[in-house]
This record gives sequence, structure tokens and C-alpha cells, in this order.
Amino acid sequence: MSYFAKLRSSKPPAMTLEGVLGPNGRLDDAQAISLACPDALAVASDGRLLMSSGSSIWSSGLWGEAATLWLGFDQAVTALATSLDGLVAVGLAGGEVRVHHISDQRLAWTVAAAPNEGPAMDCVFLSEDEVAIVRSGYASAREALAVAPWDASREGAVKGHASDGTMRTIASALRCPMGICRNEHGDLVITELDAARAVDASGRVLRAGFPGYLGRIRKAPRGYLLSCLSRRDPLIEFLRTERGFVEEMKRTVDPRHWISPRTSPEFSHDFPIELGATRLFGEIKPWAPSFSYGLLIMLDKDLMPIGSAQSRADGRRHAISDAVVWNGDMITVSQASGEILNLGPLA
Repeated sequence: MSYFAKLRSSKPPAMTLEGVLGPNGRLDDAQAISLACPDALAVASDGRLLMSSGSSIWSSGLWGEAATLWLGFDQAVTALATSLDGLVAVGLAGGEVRVHHISDQRLAWTVAAAPNEGPAMDCVFLSEDEVAIVRSGYASAREALAVAPWDASREGAVKGHASDGTMRTIASALRCPMGICRNEHGDLVITELDAARAVDASGRVLRAGFPGYLGRIRKAPRGYLLSCLSRRDPLIEFLRTERGFVEEMKRTVDPRHWISPRTSPEFSHDFPIELGATRLFGEIKPWAPSFSYGLLIMLDKDLMPIGSAQSRADGRRHAISDAVVWNGDMITVSQASGEILNLGPLA
């Protein structure tokens, strides 16, 4: 098959960065506070914002006030979830999930790490006695972002773990699941990173073709906030048709140099096509080739986009890993810049 025939036969994402998803600089213009190694957010039952920072969780009562340390751990925090009655589920890099009381940090119960399951990428309370945990099948979110675009495996799963130690499989054979929330009816919505779609617990596709590599999804008053670790790149989409090239790349090149999305906007001559991101007088243009990107998508109740906030190739607030509505404002995480961003009221 010729180059152009392959190009025509490839199936690009159904949604493009046009219309309500048209490029903008809302992430770059947002107010921000610096936080080392931020990842997950959650709003506690007492109204505080919980923010993971490496192996610690910090809390804040109001935007602009100094955050205080809520709890520290001996491993990096990979997931956060809160319950209505004051519980906080904390996923750790080793795979364990600990459930604490928000008021006094007391440990309520623990979900032990299972062999070869990897860390919790996200979690949500199904009741005060059960938490649903997302396992992507990869050792970290960064590994998933680099490898999943070239991996057809379906090893992701969502499992329910109760306080009495019992476990049930809620969903299995998922393609790198990364986020989970409950809709207005209490049913689960699960995001799959590379498949760029949202599915329910049965695997039924609720909405597909999103223009990003999906991270966590959170319920919002008008619908949902969908965090994207990067935008979907046309070059990567085309190379899916070049199986020989992909196999050689995987066999001969270090994974950190694969043609894959990344969490950092830093440019280096030893990364593929990055010299193409330099334009006149060394200035990086917004439309330049870039494997990192900042993208937060606002969805309605039917999971259709109604708006977005972006940081383009010339920005630095890339790798949006989580977002919540807190005190009426949209709060999100930029892993690339190490910041918590306030986008203002949810319009």
C-alpha cells in the first residue's frame, strides 16, 4: 500500500481542536501556586482541597491561603478519592491503597498491593465501605503514556475493595484505564488513555474519539472535567499504519526516545522531530510540533465537549493530570510546570 493510501485509510480522532475545542491559552493565563511533583486532587467532605505532592498530601481551605501538610507517606501518592462521610483513599506507588479519616488522619482500612498489578491510577468510593480502584497495567502514568500508544494489550482493570477485605472485579480487559468517576445516576465512567474513549463498567463505549491521551475524569455541576496528559499527535496516529517501523523502534530505541507523547515541554536535540519545534530566531510557535501539550476538556452530561483550557506548544503548563471544581472554581494540575492552576468559575 502506498504512503498516501495508508494516510487516507488511517482513522484520525473524530474530535479535533476546533470549535469549542479551538486552541486557546487559558491554562497559561490561569492563576497558579507552585507545588513539587503534583498529581492528584480531591475535595474533602469538610470543603478542603487535597493536593498530592510526591509522597505527601497538602490541604487548603481557600485559594491563596498557605497550604498545610495533611499527611506524608514513604511512597509517591498516585491517586486520591474522598467520601461524603469523611474518608480519604490514597493510592501509593507500591500498589497499596490506604483509607484514612479526614479529621484526624487515622487509618481506617487498607487495600494490600497485589503482585504485578501496579499502582492505583485513580479510585472512587462506591460506598463508605468500598472503593473502586483503577489499575492500568503499567508501572506508572509516565510509562503508560510512553508505551500504551504502541501496545495493544488489554490488561487494565477496575476492582472493588471492601473494608472487610473482600474484592470483586468490576471491569476487566480495559485498554490502559486512567480515570474513574460516577455519573449522576451513580454508574461508573472510566477513561482509557490511548483508546481516547470513556466506557462504562461493562466496557460499553459511552463516548470515543477524544483529541487527547486521557487521564482522570471528574464529575462537575454541568457534566465532567476531563484531564488529558497530552493531545493526540497526527504523526503517532499515522505511524500506527507502519508496523515495520514501529517494531524496529521498539526493538532498537530506548523507550524514553520513542515517538510517543510526553509530560514535559522541554526540548532536546535527541528527541524525535523536536528541532521542528524551533522557528524563526529560535522562537517556539504555538502550532509547532510538540509531543507534550496542556489540555483540559469540559464535557456536558452526555460526555460531549462544551469547552476547553489549553497550553500550546509554546506554553509550559502541559500534562494535565487532574481537575476538580472547588468553591465554584475549576482547579487543575499541570505536572509539567509543577503547579496547581485556578481557571476561575465554571462557565
